[in-house]
Amino acid sequence: MMLIDVSVESLQSIERLETSWKDIEETLKAYIGKELISGEKTDLDLDTDLIGLVDSTGVMELTVWIESTFGFSVEIDDITPENFGTIRRLADWIRRNSTQPAE
Repeated sequence: MMLIDVSVESLQSIERLETSWKDIEETLKAYIGKELISGEKTDLDLDTDLIGLVDSTGVMELTVWIESTFGFSVEIDDITPENFGTIRRLADWIRRNSTQPAE
């Protein structure tokens, strides 16, 4: 029988990642709504056009947040309306580019 030494912190980290991975659209929606378009009353849905709602500084903040939350670098050439234009497109792009396995 093989014993595996796993810390509680490691398990909690994995659980948080699994939860955020399953709810990636909701995680993005909450972050964008709270941190990037505050002051404006906008009902965000998965297909709300983010162009014009999130300014260039917000896009950079979002990029840094994606890197720290999902654990991979965002290339400047990937910051396009096709990838960052809506929450749905952004979530799909994150899934395609993340080193974490999709569920």
